[in-house]
Amino acid sequence: MGRQTEWMDKQPIAMKLFSQSIQENRLSHGYLLEGPSGTGKKEIALWLSQAIFCLQPKPEELACGECENCIRIKSGNHPDIHTIVPDGASIKIEQVRQLKQELSRRGMESNQKIVIIEQADKMTVQSANSLLKFIEEPDGGMLLLFLTDRPQQILPTIASRLQPVSFKALKHQDLVAQMTASGIPQQKARIYASLTGSTEQAQEWEAEDWFAEARNVVVKLYEGIHHQGVSPLILIQETWMTTLKDKEKTALGLELLILLYRDRLHLALQEDYEPVCIAQIDMLKKDAMQHSLSETSTDIQLILTQKSKLDSNMNVQLLMEQLVLELQGR
Repeated sequence: MGRQTEWMDKQPIAMKLFSQSIQENRLSHGYLLEGPSGTGKKEIALWLSQAIFCLQPKPEELACGECENCIRIKSGNHPDIHTIVPDGASIKIEQVRQLKQELSRRGMESNQKIVIIEQADKMTVQSANSLLKFIEEPDGGMLLLFLTDRPQQILPTIASRLQPVSFKALKHQDLVAQMTASGIPQQKARIYASLTGSTEQAQEWEAEDWFAEARNVVVKLYEGIHHQGVSPLILIQETWMTTLKDKEKTALGLELLILLYRDRLHLALQEDYEPVCIAQIDMLKKDAMQHSLSETSTDIQLILTQKSKLDSNMNVQLLMEQLVLELQGR
């Protein structure tokens, strides 16, 4: 199966739009590729670049994937394709200035140039405004591809000048299959696919000891709250705050905690349900019988509420201690 056929199955709307636009020679000057992480925005942006520069296109596979241009684009070595990624926490104006200098030169091999801006929502106001001229007065051979998981964070002055292309979240089973095909064991893939749509992110977690440690801490926290495990307040102080101390890691820890409660909820609703957290199935089955659906739903909402507070300046340890006291409060 070629990449065009593969992504036509996963993202038919985006692929039909781009395929028809290429064949009819009516590509817009700029697109905003928006959708959850791992839905193929980067992959389809690269496929589109290959389809434009491919030396051996076919009607069923506009990018052959085998010619010199396709190979160079895949490896990131084509001189007429420029990619910007955040430098730290943002895309800075210096990066845009450097890009504009490169774009001011004629195409190295053709009159066509493609700019791919990953995580475009992380552009500073200055860098976004610096790009406005390219969007408002595009060169005839320029194609701008803005990629984002958070379209609401894109400046309206930018978004209004781009054609939006929405990417739908992949089905859970498709993500699991994609992750297992990359070498991740199926049970771990089920957990990763419940947390991210990115196989690349899953591979990073799989390669890190940290993720396994974090999940162990989360399970122990659940056991401490609902069973005779380690005191959850002590666990937060001594273990959580060393393993999941920053806001980003705590957010992931809370997502892992929610998985346990969601499994408990589904086990109460469906006897033959296969939980994501299969290693805890016996404990969760017992808990599903001992707690009402209302209690479990309330617990999930409590976790979600505390997770939303991470965007504020609230102290992580205090936030977690409050959550534990609320979950133990009934």
